[in-house]
Amino acid sequence: MSSKPKYSKTQSFDETISTILPSYSMYTSTVGMNVNVPEDNNDDLPPPGYSCSNSELSASTESTTVHDHDHDVSSSAASTTPTSVTEAQSRRVAQVNSSSTIDDIPLIVADENANLMETILDNVHRLPNMTFEKQDISKAVQIEVFYTKDIGEIGKAPELIDPSIYEYTQGDLLNGYIIIKNTSDRPIPFEMFYLLFEGNFMVANEQRPQELEPVKIRRFLEMFDFYGSWNEAHINRLVTETASPYLCEYGNTVDPLDGTYLYFGPKKEVLPHRVYKRFFSFKIPNNLLDSECSEHNLSKHVEIPPTIGLSRWEVAHYPERNLNKIKDFSILNTSMGYGVMARFIGRKSTWEVDFGKIITPKHKDHAKLVNSKGDEYIILKELTNYIRVVPTTNVPTENERLMKLVENRLLFDNLVKRVKDKIDIGKQLEKSLESRPIPELSPDLTQEEIEAAKMTQSYQHADSIRDIKSNMKKLEYYQVVVQLVKRSITGQKYPGVLQVKTPKQEYHVKYIPPSRFREDSITDLEKSWKLNVPIELTTIFPTNNDNKSQTPPTIKNVDVELVVHTMRSMGAPIALEFNHDLIYNKYPNNSKREVDLDTFHNNIVRPFQKQSTELYHLTQRLGLRNFRIEKQLVDDLKSICKIEEKSNNLVVEDVLVNDVKYNYKKNGVQWCNNGDGSATSSFNLRINLASLSLKGVPASGCLGLSYDRFNLVPDFQSCFMTRSYHLKMTFELGNGDCARIKVPVIIEKS
Repeated sequence: MSSKPKYSKTQSFDETISTILPSYSMYTSTVGMNVNVPEDNNDDLPPPGYSCSNSELSASTESTTVHDHDHDVSSSAASTTPTSVTEAQSRRVAQVNSSSTIDDIPLIVADENANLMETILDNVHRLPNMTFEKQDISKAVQIEVFYTKDIGEIGKAPELIDPSIYEYTQGDLLNGYIIIKNTSDRPIPFEMFYLLFEGNFMVANEQRPQELEPVKIRRFLEMFDFYGSWNEAHINRLVTETASPYLCEYGNTVDPLDGTYLYFGPKKEVLPHRVYKRFFSFKIPNNLLDSECSEHNLSKHVEIPPTIGLSRWEVAHYPERNLNKIKDFSILNTSMGYGVMARFIGRKSTWEVDFGKIITPKHKDHAKLVNSKGDEYIILKELTNYIRVVPTTNVPTENERLMKLVENRLLFDNLVKRVKDKIDIGKQLEKSLESRPIPELSPDLTQEEIEAAKMTQSYQHADSIRDIKSNMKKLEYYQVVVQLVKRSITGQKYPGVLQVKTPKQEYHVKYIPPSRFREDSITDLEKSWKLNVPIELTTIFPTNNDNKSQTPPTIKNVDVELVVHTMRSMGAPIALEFNHDLIYNKYPNNSKREVDLDTFHNNIVRPFQKQSTELYHLTQRLGLRNFRIEKQLVDDLKSICKIEEKSNNLVVEDVLVNDVKYNYKKNGVQWCNNGDGSATSSFNLRINLASLSLKGVPASGCLGLSYDRFNLVPDFQSCFMTRSYHLKMTFELGNGDCARIKVPVIIEKS
């Protein structure tokens, strides 16, 4: 495979491209405001001049959702109050009767006289999409996205590259161009054409395998290319270009290399039998915008997540990619993806004049977005050419790691306390025979206290850091305890307990890309796939036992599995960051061989579900007028209680105990009786992660090394999807029971 194109980022990008790629909010406040055609017939008039007197002519857009289907939020929180008198006056809710919607599709009115958040761009993924519809209008527009090695220039022959064979990371450049064709005999008008680099979390409909429309989509990254998108100003894309931004380039400007037209006409239309070219250049950012996790301000939620899974949308555009699908253990029908996307949006009525009646696809999440005269907006055509992104891991310092553990614990405990306090208030209300002031419970942590926990090491006093380190060192072992049971025909005896512990540490494993993306040798990377885990066993006997009955248990077998744990939220953003210490080695006496009860669901989800049910019953008995629950608390609870998860257990075939293959008859665990009512043993587990196999699949059926067959993407946490790893070490006892202990594994890309 040829190596990924190398760029001099300073010379080739920062000094060549003259514009800064705008954020989504910048786009919606400038180009995105010109989405409504004036409601008169002066379509042939040129755009207004650029002067202060015309500033009010840039109509902004209001979108008011009439139907709110999210009625399952049991909250009495007050509705949002307009921030100004002007905003309050500008809100207009359409009076909708039974004839205003089709099949209960919500009606969203784009008001030209207001500037609210719900614009066409905000609701774009709810619009009917004609891309794959077999109608004349959708077939007439053809779009292709090409990637090039260098920044595209007019008259310069490009060197095309195939993005599907490269793996990109932060700071990499994406250069290329879009080709647009109108194969019909009539001009095709549009209201918006924009070009952007986009990152999406998507979940497809599991019940309808052929349905392309996702049941859940969340855009976490948007970078608009002003030059490639249609706008009324002329953008000097390269530093060598000096044209006036007020003199728009319309007409017959072509690229002499291939005769493609470089600009659309002033009427915003794609002329018949013309081929248009629009250049683009993007740089993959280091992080997401802070606003992507504005509700909870969690630092890991604004890190760039890796590509994981394969969306139906990508397969529909590029069917061959399904044949080379990477086995990354994503949740079924769930994906995180990136790509350069081109999209046309327009008014349905303008197309029906030339192409006849348009029947739009129906979907439960679709909305009917109209202007003030009822003219519906739909997506005519879009295309995304996807790329694979695996970001470089941000490795924290030891102080930062300790601070993050403290922060996670602080926020977790705060959520638990908020729920508990609310339940206590409800119970006190129930006990009250008459209305009287209720004594205040301990207040929630203030925002300042929470933010203090998030401060980095450079803003902490040295004493504070030492205190944190000292507190963390008090818990320097992961440990579990199980009850020993001796079964006989006369009953059961309990000859003591078995304690298993291992030093508390994270085991770091280097990310190895799939074979087709490897550019360099993986010799140094694969060394990190061999781990050494020290284990200490302690048997504690009852104090009333004589020495003859103080026999340590037999360890019949030692099994190790790498657990790939993936979670997603279909509703509210996940309210917490999780780490290994918060989740595992919590369930008491987890000794049943056939089932592991020490899980995320049992340790985290189920306790919150129990509290949520208790809150629900309190609201039913007391009524929402008497027992108020703030909406944020409801959403945070729902985000945890409704988490969906998937665990893949990969068996480690190559496990050595003190450098030999374990056989309890030949080289079993050697116990040392301490004479104080306990016996101890210690040994080292050598674990080779290159020998992983799917649990339940015979090892003989697995060919090659595990990193050639599976892809373990770097662990990540985002608002709607997470991936983590841990080693589960199981020690089978002679009576059929077992003891399990788990340690965290971090997959990192350097």
